[in-house]
Amino acid sequence: MSFIPSYMRKIIIEMNPGLVSKVLQRNFFENLEYIEGKALLKLDFEQGVKIGICDIKMRNGCTLQEFEGPHGFEILNILKEENNKYTCLVKIKYKSNLLRVLKLFHVENIIYDLPFIVSEEKIVFAFIADSKTLKKLLQIVKPLGFIKNISFQKVAFSEYTALSCLTERQKEVVIAAKKHGYYEFPRRITPEELSKELGISKATTIEHLRKAENRIISHITAGY
Repeated sequence: MSFIPSYMRKIIIEMNPGLVSKVLQRNFFENLEYIEGKALLKLDFEQGVKIGICDIKMRNGCTLQEFEGPHGFEILNILKEENNKYTCLVKIKYKSNLLRVLKLFHVENIIYDLPFIVSEEKIVFAFIADSKTLKKLLQIVKPLGFIKNISFQKVAFSEYTALSCLTERQKEVVIAAKKHGYYEFPRRITPEELSKELGISKATTIEHLRKAENRIISHITAGY
């Protein structure tokens, strides 16, 4: 199992919508709804090339043949097609000026991660880095006025990654609820019965569940 130092953090950055029109051609979203990253397979900053898998969602009535990618964006293969959404293997060749900016971020200390989203409304990207690198990055990016929102998450690689955002008590209650069929339809256990299993009041049980559910939803949808 790989060891990740405790000072490593995941940062999710949402850029201001105005940035989209500055970095992409004017009619870029005429037929396109969004691009969402699914996996990063290769990142070579010496050559300025990134290879990964992404979903390309076209607007209703449009096909991938009508997609005009930005400069340096190349579809290598279509892995899956479902209605007007295409899962593709893609290669991105960075422009030299963007490459120089990215190199300022000390890329050898950065682990690029998901979510990665490009839509007409927003650009979202994420990565993992140590506190020193994050501080340098924010010092460079913040004055540019591109950032709309920043969120931080703990770096946790475990079987129940989504549960890592919960307190131990919240985790205990959620797991018990799942075990006893609280989340099945129809439910196999009522809040009253679940509270008796846990040895706490119904009000406390519901409070723990609601707070836990809110944290989990916020955790897995960060950036969306």
